[in-house]
Amino acid sequence: MDYFDEQNSKFYDFLNETFKINKERNWDNIAKQITKEKIVRTYRYFSKLYPLNFNYTEELVKSNTDFTNIHYSTLKGSKIIDEVVRFSLYSDKIIVFHPLQNPSVTSHAYDPTKNPKLWLPDFLESLYFYTVLQKWVRAGIVKLIVNPCEYNLKLRGEIDILTKKRFSEAVKADITKDRIFQKEILQDLATQFADIFHNKNREQIIENLLVIEQPSFSIQEAEDFADRIIEIMPKANPLYKNLSSDLKGRQTINPTKGGGSLDSLLYVADKTGGNLYTPSETNWNIIKSFGVNDFWVKTNKLYSDIPLPFLNNVDTNFALELKKENRLAGVRQELKKIYKELDSTTIDNFNPQKLKFIQEGFMEEINKAESEWKLIRKQAETSRAQWLGANLAVPIVTNHISLLPLVIGSAAWFYKNEVDVKEKLKNYRQKSPVSVFVDLKNQRQSYFTELKNCIF
Repeated sequence: MDYFDEQNSKFYDFLNETFKINKERNWDNIAKQITKEKIVRTYRYFSKLYPLNFNYTEELVKSNTDFTNIHYSTLKGSKIIDEVVRFSLYSDKIIVFHPLQNPSVTSHAYDPTKNPKLWLPDFLESLYFYTVLQKWVRAGIVKLIVNPCEYNLKLRGEIDILTKKRFSEAVKADITKDRIFQKEILQDLATQFADIFHNKNREQIIENLLVIEQPSFSIQEAEDFADRIIEIMPKANPLYKNLSSDLKGRQTINPTKGGGSLDSLLYVADKTGGNLYTPSETNWNIIKSFGVNDFWVKTNKLYSDIPLPFLNNVDTNFALELKKENRLAGVRQELKKIYKELDSTTIDNFNPQKLKFIQEGFMEEINKAESEWKLIRKQAETSRAQWLGANLAVPIVTNHISLLPLVIGSAAWFYKNEVDVKEKLKNYRQKSPVSVFVDLKNQRQSYFTELKNCIF
């Protein structure tokens, strides 16, 4: 374990003990564990784990041993799993930034330990985030880090100069008029309101929206936005329910966090040898404006946009098996073959037609692998059906004739057939690294489990 792994382990132990996360059976019970005192203790403990002016850059350099992807998006518990798991299919490690506000790097006037109610949305979002991500962090697939540019005052000053320059250029270009930017901002805002208004109906939500001064809503805008909020509500942070009344205050800070500015993320990428990826179109356009031509940054964009829903539903154990079987390096090599055009395609030339053409090459390889997978499975199922038919048709006799030789011989044949299937699948996976995606898509119960369910 490196420095960040050790700190994350300590922090998760603290959260589990303080809020009984591993013992409670539902979100409502965890919400009941939240008190003002526990919130203050959490911020203090986090500040103790990650103090100001510690050399976090050095710790990141030390951990530079794996093929790493770096998450660049808003840090939301409702989205984080889908935004990291698909990358576990070819990443050795995924870097994600801690979402909790650290008092060590916060102005004294807004210190979370002094006014925890002010930071309640930040705390609830962070606790939800940590809880849904716990298995992935404990398994070593996700590495939570703090951004070193936030904790080194000299470095922060240097990064701030770069960021301000970029920001002024964005203001000149008036990025706020960009349709994609506006859409994503509205979606983030609706998600925040879905958390706050979780117990209100449409009329009550509209009424609340109309009295807000910033942003202000017309009647029609409030009605349309209320519908958007209601649509998001099933994914709202469940910790807002059953909170004790003494936690609720009128003024709160609702930060939208993404780990830091792109300049600081590129600094982290340089020190870790990692590659950025983002599910956000706005963030992708910012990356393009920087002219980042790294092969894997471009590959991550292609991979993020492939419309395959099963890539967003990867079980932790499945990801761990891939790492254990050492299949990830093979997947990366295969992606390099499929996406070889990316070396000669600059990030500025990433137009929709070009993207679609290159993505089709990836889909074609998956379809080829799946056809071979289906053929092996079909042959196995045919052999199993023959074995079942032959053995279930054996008459029950009551004389002295022994069925043991028949049973043993039949079982030996069945066992050999299963070994042959296993060997075929092994060879198929070695020959076709893209089979990782096929295996994921076709996850199913084992044959013996199915047999038990069907026969007994």
